[in-house]
Amino acid sequence: MFGTTSTGRSARLTLDYCLTDKLTQSRQVIYKDRAEILYCHHCYGDKEELAQQFREVIRLRRDISEPVMHLSLSLPPGEQVARSKLVQLGKECATHMDFEKHQYVVIQHKDTFHQHIHVVANRIGFDRHATSNSFSLRRLIDYCRQAELRHGLRQELSPPGFLTEEQRQVPRHGIRLDKLKENITETLLVSQDVTAFKALMEEKGYTVYLSERGIAFKDENHVVIRGYEAGYPFHKIESTLSLSLSLRQEQERLRLAEEQRLKQEQELHQRHEQWHRHTHSHSLSL
Repeated sequence: MFGTTSTGRSARLTLDYCLTDKLTQSRQVIYKDRAEILYCHHCYGDKEELAQQFREVIRLRRDISEPVMHLSLSLPPGEQVARSKLVQLGKECATHMDFEKHQYVVIQHKDTFHQHIHVVANRIGFDRHATSNSFSLRRLIDYCRQAELRHGLRQELSPPGFLTEEQRQVPRHGIRLDKLKENITETLLVSQDVTAFKALMEEKGYTVYLSERGIAFKDENHVVIRGYEAGYPFHKIESTLSLSLSLRQEQERLRLAEEQRLKQEQELHQRHEQWHRHTHSHSLSL
């Protein structure tokens, strides 16, 4: 499970983002009813009513500049849990992030291949307690790792920056890493150079980062994995592409040589046929 977190000033804008259908530039709905409220804690109603209730409590702490916390929890593609489990994950996350006594809403989005929820929470409690936003991503990542073990979910990768030095030395495995390895391997087989490789990986949904330090890939859930973690540091990708190019060039050379050999055999056969017909005609004339 992978999580993201942010804070904002406006409950209305955050709720509007989470609960409104996405539109095209021509105002056409991309996915109708993409959002469903699964659970409300100390609040109720539609997005306007929820926003108003949040604002009333936010006024208790005007010193907090960003009183709204927005979290997302995503399961890997192919993993599905019941609605009740999603609600439970949202409640546990609220406890772990220290806003279990505050107003918060658990919302499921249905417009992606991977199952995921959004949690919109009021950092301000009825008792004027304010949930800290310090190290919030680290705390959320810790919750994801604990929840995976607690609920038997598929174990995912934490970003490298949140691992100890000892953990970084251990080969890491997970569905995201395995999927990336598979996609890199497949793409290298059909790419002629780095530019083509990068374009094909982007078609598969990855953002590719190239720099003097190497190569990294960010997937659709914004998880960044460095090439060496997937067994493909940039120098290996370059050497594989170079070897593939050499093999393709050798294959092309052999193909052309075979075509030339067949052409020569055909010409020799035609000359032999012509000589045979000429000899036969000459014998008849005698």
